[in-house]
Parts: sequence; structure tokens; C-alpha cells
Amino acid sequence: MNTTIAVYQIQVKTDEGSLSFLRTMPTRPKTQKGIKSQNTRLVNYAKKQYPNWKEINVIPLEETN
Repeated sequence: MNTTIAVYQIQVKTDEGSLSFLRTMPTRPKTQKGIKSQNTRLVNYAKKQYPNWKEINVIPLEETN
């Protein structure tokens, strides 16, 4: 069984400035529905960590096996 790890860069703009961090997820979705769900999950994580957010961008970086 292949295990795939997806790495995402999350950019958050707040009142104080902007920051960027990496987040790994256990799988890389292949369908549009799965991609949208994964992005929503990452955005909700960023909103929870930084409640004073203004803008959140999720950028997929790489896929490793």
C-alpha cells in the first residue's frame, strides 16, 4: 500500500501583518470534491489558530511517497 503525504503552505494576513507556515496532510485528494474539502479543512484550521485573520491562502506544494 502506498502512503502519500501532501504538504501545503498556508498564508495568513492579520491585523498585525502576515505570516506563512507549512502543514502536512496524510493524503492528496484526486477529485474536485476532495480537493475542496481538504482546502476547507486547512482554512478552518488557520481560522482557529489565528482568529484575527483577514485573508487566508492555501497553496499545495509537493506530494511525497
